Amino acid sequence: MPDAGQGVSQGGLLAIIWTLAGVSTLLFAGRLLIRSIILKSFHLDDLFGFLSWALMIACMIVSSIEVPISYRFSSIQIKESPKPPEDEFEAMKITVAKFNTSSATLFWTSLYCVKISFMLLYKMVLGVNGTYRRAWMACLVYIVLCYATCLIGVFAECGPVRNLFNPEQCATFYVKSLDQKFIWLDFFCNVSSDLILVIFPLPMIWRLQMRTKQKLALTGIFGLAAITIAFETVRTVKLHQVSFYLTNLYSYLELLISVLVSMLPSYRFLVSASDKDREYRRLFWTRLTMRSYHSGFSGYSMHDLRVRSDAGESHQNEDTTIKSQDLP
Repeated sequence: MPDAGQGVSQGGLLAIIWTLAGVSTLLFAGRLLIRSIILKSFHLDDLFGFLSWALMIACMIVSSIEVPISYRFSSIQIKESPKPPEDEFEAMKITVAKFNTSSATLFWTSLYCVKISFMLLYKMVLGVNGTYRRAWMACLVYIVLCYATCLIGVFAECGPVRNLFNPEQCATFYVKSLDQKFIWLDFFCNVSSDLILVIFPLPMIWRLQMRTKQKLALTGIFGLAAITIAFETVRTVKLHQVSFYLTNLYSYLELLISVLVSMLPSYRFLVSASDKDREYRRLFWTRLTMRSYHSGFSGYSMHDLRVRSDAGESHQNEDTTIKSQDLP
């Protein structure tokens, strides 16, 4: 049972998911440190960032426990291993179905917490108001409805919920046809909500009074959500072509990369060459090393940039203050 048709061995799969989970954990800890030092407070996007991380870890724990039986079941499916007695095989199906229901629920909930975290970040950083506020609310409601649709797909994949752990009912032609519909419905909901994350902030970013180079940098940061579209496309194609049990790697990668990407915007100020971000770096390292800090930088938010010109602004000599919108 080298890879049971999953393209990677059990040990390789566990190494991949826990390496990426470890990187996400380090980035999440760094995000909390940056926010606590720069803003000295946390916001709703941090709460949903925490939920996405915690649910991702829970999903990886459930998946790690499931790996041995999942690989054995996949190996039997592709006739790599002999089929056990019917009673044992039916019990195995039920066990795998229970694990899959748990991991799928955690998967979708964590993934959509990432999306909601991004939307809350947009609202705080870009100062959404007026027409954009209504558009923001509509997009948020749509994302929540997409999440509900994906959860329905988890619990209705065998028709009525009472049949969820009934292998005989789940093997009918009707259920197989229903599964194919849910696969593409989930794909539509997931990709369309990701596209919202990519497209929604663009009009506001390009109205800001800042250099084109900075606008492109912001567009690139908020466009990171597009990475998950590639993973979702590969995962869905594999789901359509082969059994659900042979696509574990793609599902885990999609979730892990999504959570990882959601942590990256907090680190922009560490690599940006703008004056504002240079001040953030000085402030961060000074507070981190417990030294007193005084600067002529008065602090400003991306929201402020909409009403400022590119001309030089006067800086008063005062202690640095950070507004709630001033996210690094």
